[in-house]
Amino acid sequence: MHQHMEECSSLVYLPSIVTSKILSYLSWQEKMATVTAISAWNEALRSTDAWSFVRYGPELEENVYFAKASRDDFVTCLKKYGNFMRSLHLCFGYSIENFSTANTGEQIFILIQKKCNNLAALHVEQEVPEGCLDVHCYYWPDFVCDVVNAIAVHCKSVKSISLSQPIVNWSEDNMFIITTNSPAARKITELELSSLSFLNHDGKLKELQNLTALKKLTIRREKVNNEILLHLVKHSLRELVLYQEEELSEEDQKDLGEDFWSEVKVICPHFKTDLILRCIMILKIIFPPNMPLRYLILDFLVNVMTKGIVDHISDCYKDTLRRFTYTNSFLENQEMGDSRLPVALVSLAQKCSKLETLEYGFPLSSFSIILIAQSRKLKSFVVPSVEVSYVSDMFRDDMTSSEDEYLNFLKSAGSCRKNLEATVSHILGYQWTLLDGQLKVNERIKL
Repeated sequence: MHQHMEECSSLVYLPSIVTSKILSYLSWQEKMATVTAISAWNEALRSTDAWSFVRYGPELEENVYFAKASRDDFVTCLKKYGNFMRSLHLCFGYSIENFSTANTGEQIFILIQKKCNNLAALHVEQEVPEGCLDVHCYYWPDFVCDVVNAIAVHCKSVKSISLSQPIVNWSEDNMFIITTNSPAARKITELELSSLSFLNHDGKLKELQNLTALKKLTIRREKVNNEILLHLVKHSLRELVLYQEEELSEEDQKDLGEDFWSEVKVICPHFKTDLILRCIMILKIIFPPNMPLRYLILDFLVNVMTKGIVDHISDCYKDTLRRFTYTNSFLENQEMGDSRLPVALVSLAQKCSKLETLEYGFPLSSFSIILIAQSRKLKSFVVPSVEVSYVSDMFRDDMTSSEDEYLNFLKSAGSCRKNLEATVSHILGYQWTLLDGQLKVNERIKL
C-alpha cells in the first residue's frame, strides 16, 4: 500500500512539461476528466502544449441526447481552456443552430472567437445522416459566416481555415464566406463542397477564385472549368478531388483536357487529382493524358467498363495512380460485361508502379486474384467473397511444361477460399481475407 501511494505521488508531481505532453494525447473529454481526478495537473493543462489538436465530434456517432450534452460540455471546455487551443476540428452531425434551446452551436463559434487567441488552424465540418430526406434543417445559419470571418480577423495566429460540406442556401444570395470582401477567404486552405452544398446553386462557382490560399478543393465536376482551376493553381491549389454524378455538356466535357493538365503540371509538377465517378457513362475522353490522377473511384456506372478503357487508364496514369476502385454500391452479383476485364486488371497492377489499393466488386476468378497479388504488393486489396469463382480460366492446349506447372500451382492455390486467402496472404506479406458482404462506396468519400 505504501509503495502504491508513493507511485501515485510521483505521478502527480511529474514535471509540467512531461504532464502537458501526456495530456496532449488525450481527447478533450479525457483531459477534463483527468484534471478532475488529478487536480495537480490542472496547471499543466493551461498550456498550448496540452492542446495542440482538439477534435469535437463526430456528433453522428452519438445518440442525439448525448450529443446535446457533449455540446454543453464543450462550451465549458472552451470557456476554461480555449485560450490554449492551437488546432480545432469541429464535426457537427446535427443542425448547428436548431439543436438545443441554449443554441450551443452559436455559443461554440462565439467562444472560439473570444477565447481562442492562440488558434492557428480551424476546421468546420458538417455531416448529414446517409439517406436524410430533409437536408434544409442542416443549412448553416448566417452567424457561422459572420463568426468565422471574425475569427479570421481577431485570432491573429490563424493561418488555416478548412470547411467540409457546408450546407448553404444559395437561393437567398448567401455567398457564404468566399466573397471578395471576406477576411476568411484569404485563409481558407481546404474546401469540400459536396452535392449537398449546391442544393440551390446553378452554373460555375466563379467565386472560388477569391480563395487565393486554397490548397485542396473537393467539388462537383460541373462547377469548375479551366479558368477557375488555373487561377487557383497559380496561387496555392495543390490537390483537387472531382465528383461527377451527371453527364456533362459537350462544351464542359472538353474542359480539363490534355492541354489543361499539361499547363497545370508546368505550374505545379507535384499536383494531385482524384476522380469519383457515379451514375455516368464511362468514355475515354474522361481520362485525358497528363492528368496527375492519384485515386480513381468508379461506382454504379451507366455502362460497364471495358478492357480498352482500363488499358487506357493504365497507360495514361502508370506513374501516378495509387487507388483503383470499381464497384456497384446498389446491386449485387453483377455481370462484369467484358470477359477480358480480369486480364486488364492484372495489367493495371503490373503497369501502375505506385498502385497501393485495388477494390473490385464484380466477378473475379481465384486465378486472377493470385495474378494481381503477384503483380503488385498492394497495401489494400478488396474483393467480395460472393464474386469469387474457384475455376480454371487460363487453360490452353499449347501450354509448355513450365506453364503447365504454374497452372497446377494456380489450381491448387485457388481451389477454395481457405487456400486462396493463405496464398494471397503469403504473397502480400500480411493476413488477407475476402470481404464478406458487398463492396460499397459511401455517399461522401473522404480521401
